[in-house]
Amino acid sequence: MYLGVEIGGTKLQVDACDRRGRIAQLTRVAVVRRDGARGILHQLERIIPSVLAEHPVKAIGVGFGGPVDAPHGRVVRSFHIRGWDGFALRRWFRQRFKLATVIENDTNVAALAEALIGAGRGRRAVLYSNVGTRIGGGFVVDGEIHNGRFGATEIGHTRFFVRGRWRILEELSSGLSIERGKTTVAESARYYGVALANAITLLNPDIVVVGGGVARAGEKFLRPVRRTAKQFVFGPYRRNFRIVPAALGDTVVVTGAALLAANEA
Repeated sequence: MYLGVEIGGTKLQVDACDRRGRIAQLTRVAVVRRDGARGILHQLERIIPSVLAEHPVKAIGVGFGGPVDAPHGRVVRSFHIRGWDGFALRRWFRQRFKLATVIENDTNVAALAEALIGAGRGRRAVLYSNVGTRIGGGFVVDGEIHNGRFGATEIGHTRFFVRGRWRILEELSSGLSIERGKTTVAESARYYGVALANAITLLNPDIVVVGGGVARAGEKFLRPVRRTAKQFVFGPYRRNFRIVPAALGDTVVVTGAALLAANEA
């Protein structure tokens, strides 16, 4: 068994699952943001020992909500919770729980889960993107996360020139932008479709998997996204890909973290 941990801006999840992503135990709690990173670490200290007592865990995988220095197991920055910037998260896990630990960005491990056991299963090159409070991206090729220093495929931080100034995609297409009335669902879908067209033009994936809260609006969102992406993508790639909804729901990050631990154990 492998332990998956999701550290997000609003929720914390811990699961024990096998190499096929089958979950034996799942714990989900809300993050108390005012307590910062230390509060989350205390929550983990309360949750994880009981899971380890029930299951023969071989390694731990952590999906963190922000850019990480994966080779060194360090958080680069959190945009949501104070106290994480520069934190040696892998070392903390190893010291507390005496198990091999791997740290990765949450969207990257979500991409891995969808590629291995979700909507992208059986495809060689899988582009994943989540559209929720924020917008992220991950790219998996031959079952491996494509990565660079401090991450890669940050679709939400690509830029558009709108009304006389440069704005990132998250300001135009995220759930927060819709909730605050800055954009409509239709406008968000169009901006997001253009961003996907650019990503597809650069990466030429076999399939694009879209997850997150906004994507759960279903075809109301995905239909105009597909139409826009087809319109603006590099012509020869137009028939190379499909855009499909994610399959794994709220457990995608925590399951992907466990799968990453299994792959690297």
